[in-house]
Parts: sequence; structure tokens; C-alpha cells
Amino acid sequence: MINKILSFTLIIIFSNTLLFGQGIDSVETKKEKPKQNFFSPSIGLGVGMFKFYGDVLQANRGNGLISNIGYDLHVKQQLNSFLTVKFYVLFGSLSSNERSAERNLNFKSKITTGGFALMYNFDHILPKERIINPFISLGIESVEFHSKTDLYDEYGNKYNYWSDGSIRNLPEDDINAMDAVVIQRDYTYETDLRELNLDNKGKYSERTFAIPLGIGAQMHLTKNIDFTVGTTMHFTFSDLIDNVTAESSGERIGTLKADGNNDKFLMSSIAISYNFQNHKKESGVKDFDEFIDYLAFDSGDEDSDGIIDFVDECPNTPPGVEVDEKGCPLDKDVDFVPNYRDDELESRPEVPVSPQGVELTDDMIYEAYQRYIDSTGMFAQTETKLITAQKRPKKNYRVQVGAFTEAIDAELVDKFLSIPDVEIKTFGDSLTIIAVGNYDNLPEALKRKIQLTKEGFDAAIVVTEEKDGTFKSVGDEANNMAVENVGSSENSNELLFRVQLGAFSKKLPPNSFNGLKNIIEIKADDGLYKYLYNGAYKTMQEAASKKVDLAIDYGVKDAFVVAFKDGKRISLNDAGVVTTQQEMDIKAPKVVNYNKENIKFKVQIGVYKNQLPTEVLTKFMAIGNIDQKTVENGLTRYTTGEFKSLEEAENFKQEMINKGLGGAFVISLHNEELIPINKAIEILEK
Repeated sequence: MINKILSFTLIIIFSNTLLFGQGIDSVETKKEKPKQNFFSPSIGLGVGMFKFYGDVLQANRGNGLISNIGYDLHVKQQLNSFLTVKFYVLFGSLSSNERSAERNLNFKSKITTGGFALMYNFDHILPKERIINPFISLGIESVEFHSKTDLYDEYGNKYNYWSDGSIRNLPEDDINAMDAVVIQRDYTYETDLRELNLDNKGKYSERTFAIPLGIGAQMHLTKNIDFTVGTTMHFTFSDLIDNVTAESSGERIGTLKADGNNDKFLMSSIAISYNFQNHKKESGVKDFDEFIDYLAFDSGDEDSDGIIDFVDECPNTPPGVEVDEKGCPLDKDVDFVPNYRDDELESRPEVPVSPQGVELTDDMIYEAYQRYIDSTGMFAQTETKLITAQKRPKKNYRVQVGAFTEAIDAELVDKFLSIPDVEIKTFGDSLTIIAVGNYDNLPEALKRKIQLTKEGFDAAIVVTEEKDGTFKSVGDEANNMAVENVGSSENSNELLFRVQLGAFSKKLPPNSFNGLKNIIEIKADDGLYKYLYNGAYKTMQEAASKKVDLAIDYGVKDAFVVAFKDGKRISLNDAGVVTTQQEMDIKAPKVVNYNKENIKFKVQIGVYKNQLPTEVLTKFMAIGNIDQKTVENGLTRYTTGEFKSLEEAENFKQEMINKGLGGAFVISLHNEELIPINKAIEILEK
């Protein structure tokens, strides 16, 4: 086949050379060729014949130009004088029918192909003034096929091929063969080859990639219309289009064996394409031979700073002020106050300054803040003297009470958890930062810092939260600024309750609690990683309610309530909670004999009470195969899919998210009972 392609290429090049060899003298070679606009796409439509080469009917049998019809829809864009990129879609069908004494096979497959190819037109070696452009092409494409075979006639009789060349309704070795009737093929391909599963390959993919290699020639019919003829061999990466492979066996193979190569197919086609290039008529105006400097005609300089108005970015600079190459006044310390108005030419980088370029002190900032919040008119007489800083991004102040690169003392962990609004952040496996509060101004943050220092948190400092979530100290001067009326509604010595999810000897992977967010993770020096829900409650009832919600929504049934007071963890009895037998049962769940065979993963797509919203119901109906189960408090959990591995469930979850179910997450079950994902993984790894 390759020899045929090379021969066809040589014929095209030879004919093209003869054409220009005869007419070269008649071409006005001295006339300058108009500049070509390469950025003019072409669209085209082609028609041709598909010929299949595979294991059914060997490649050396049959005519490549007599087969199934196919169509080509394409868009082409010329990149330069010798290279064009082509995006295309092919659709049609492939088929082969093999009838011999050894075996009798047939199939027909509808195919759809989409891809792109680069076309090279030999512009480097062929005459520039030519009408016919030979080319070669190479690309990559996606091929979708759906193969069927013809096993029965229109009355449901199975084809039985006899040694005398006839087709009958009974096998030749049947005991009633004398009564067999001759039947004819109806060429209706009714049986799906993948569903037939002759080689036990199961639900194999009916999509594959292919490499198209082609040759052809393009002829310009008009300035905008091209005619193309060519042939392309598509080398696929699959050997299953005809459903016969080197591993196939049985009577359908006979004495002939598959060659073990992937299937391929040839398309020979003709096409018409139209390009959108605008061919303007040549005007009689002579081109300028020299470059015209238009800037020379606009030499005005209104502010007399030596930079013409055409490129001056600061056109109203005062007289005598030194400017840069853009015409703007110099600003040595980059504080947005130009030198001629700057009373402090070397202020520190990123430090707030006054309109005169002077660094603002803490007292000046505090006074400005007091003026901002003043509602008594105390500063009314001096309002015109208010010093304002340059506008800068709004900052978010917090109080950092600790930063650790190793495990934290267990007593200190309890002390941190006694703070109602504590937030514990981990950065990788080496850094843990504990911070509290969230303030939009420095004085309020300083008040909280002083209060925490009095409560024993000596390492407390005021920090700003950066965009990437890290913290940056506001500096020693700001951290030591004096404030009045120190006090806060957040008291670390009050009684509070939290919901602890568990304590583990190893760090848990992400999403270990069925998609639950807002989790505190902290490692104590006792070797345990403790996980708590990030919420503090003033009553046992609130904490217990949250524990029930976590069990219902996320299957976290091993959670329990803990109490803190005066910087220490205390028992629930000391917290004034009467522990009933039912509460004891919740704290110490019964021992379950887990079996890895009963572990499965599903994707939860929603929990709803009463009737589903219309838009949600529509999405569920589009997905199908939705399981629902009534849980506590009249809620119904909706899930889909069932998998034996977490990886499969995660992939399916992403499919659900892509279909518009953004809240989907993976859950794990043991005998239809929700268990944490980390517990399921632990059971499967045993």
C-alpha cells in the first residue's frame, strides 16, 4: 500500500513539472507577486470512498476505490507559504465481507472521525507560479466505531454456509440436512459484535486514536475556490473494528489466522473548498518608496518638559520639574509622591505616607482612625488638617498565639482548644500555626492580643493574613502600641463544648470524613493526630445536635462531645452534664466485625426533606439509577453508583460534578451502614 502512495506522489509531481515546463515562458516572471494573506481560513466539503484493511478480507483483496461512501467536512488555515493546518470531521461506514471455503465473516461499522493534520506543499522545491499544488499530510485523530455483523436473514434464519457454496437454514452436518432450504443474505447487519462477545473481551472501548498519512493535489479553480483530490491511510491504534484479533479462535477463523496488526482504512476523496480572502483590486496609486516619520509632524510639548505630547504620559508637569523618559515627575522612594512635593525622599518601602511623602507614625495612624470613627464632633475644628495615607489594599488582622514545627504539648493543645474562635492551620507536614480573631482594624486586634497575654498566651502577636493564607507580623512597633478599654467577648476561661471526630496514630488523608469540611487537625506530643469539627458551643445541647448532624450527613458515628474550661479539658460530669446510659453507648460503640467483602463506596448527591426541588429532580432523572434511603429527622439521602475501590468512586464523583451536581462527594458503607472513609480504607488494607 505504501508503494502505491509513493507512486501516486511521483505521478503528481511529474505532471506538475511538465505543466510548468511547457508554460514557463508565457509567465511574466518579472512581475512582482502580490503579497499573500495567510490569515484567511477555508471551509470545504468532500466525498470519497472508505476501504477497510484488517483481519476480515486480507488487504491484498478488493479494490480501494470501490467500497463504502464517506464524507469530509473541514476547515483549513494556511500558516505560511508551505504549511497548512486542517481540522476535519469524517463520517461514513466501513465494511468487509469474506466468503471462502475456510471461513465466512462479515461486518459493517459506522464511524465518525475528528482530528487535525498538517499539509506540506513542496513550496521549497516547486515553481512559485503554479496552479496545481501537490502535498503530503500527517496528523492525529479520534475514531469512534460501532461494528455489527449479519448472521440472520429477514425471517430470523441463521446463515449456514455449505461446502457447495450455498447458504441454507440448517447446518450441513444436521440430522435433518436433507430438508435444508437455500436462503439468501439480506445484508442487514443486525447483531452487535461487542455484545456478541465472541472473544470474551467484554465491554471494550469503541473509540481509538489513529494517525492519518495522506498525499494529494490541490488546484486553484478561482481566487477563492480550490479543488482537491487525495487519498489518506488512517492507521488506527485498535484491532477490534472488525472484531477479529490475533487472539481470536473458533470456527469463524478457520485455517486462516489474524496478522496481529492493528486495523486501518483508506479514504480516497475529492473536495471543494472556499477561502474568505478578500482580493482587492489593484489601485493606480504608487507606493511610497520611503518611510514617513509621522512623529515629526507632531512635535508639540505643552508642559515644556522635553517630552512631546504624543508620548508624554504626564502632560501637565509643572515647569522646571525633572521628569523621566515617559514625561512623569521623578519619585525616588516610589511612595507615589513625586520628588518636588516629597518632604522625605527616602521613606521605607510599602510604609504608609502622608500627602507630603512623610512616613506615618503609630500615633498619626491611631489619630486618623479616631477621626474616622468620631461621632461626637471632637475633631471637627481640625478636620481640614487630617492626614490621609495613600490608598492601599484593606488588611485583615488576626492574633497568632503559637507557631510549631514539631508536635505540640498535650496540655497546650487543650489550652488552645479552650479559645472559642481559635483556628489551627497546617502548612505541609512541618508547620502548624494557631491564630484567633478576625479584625478589620489594628486597635481591635491589639486589644485581643493584650487580653490573651493576660490569660497566659505569652507568644501572642498581631499578624496580617496574606492572600495565600500565610501570616505576617505587623512589626514590633505596632504590636506594642498602647490601646485603651482592653476587653473582649471571647473569654478563654468560659465553659465551652466541641465535637471531636477522633484521635489517630497516623495523619489521615484528605476527604477522610466523607467530604466534611471545616476540620481542625492538630498533632500532640502524645503521638496522636486529633481531629475536631471547627465549632465551639456554649451548651451541651448545641454540641450534641451538631454531633447528630455529622452522623446523618457524613456518617461520622464515632464522634463525641468534649468540654473545656479555664484552659483545660474537663470531663462532661465536671461540666455539669448528666451522662445517661444512652450517652455511654454513643461514646463506646459496640464492637463490629468488619469484613472487607462488605465494604463499598457510593457517591452522595444530596440529602433532602420532603419533595425534591424541580431543578434537582430534573438532574436526577437525567442521571438515572438513583438510590434513596430515609435517615433520621425525616431526611432522605440520595446516592448513585456502587464501587469496590475509592479511586473508581472518586472518578465517578467527578463525572457527577461535571453534570452540574457540585455538592457530590464519596461515602463508604459496611453492610449499608455509613462508616468514615478512613475506616473503610483501613479495613481494605488488612
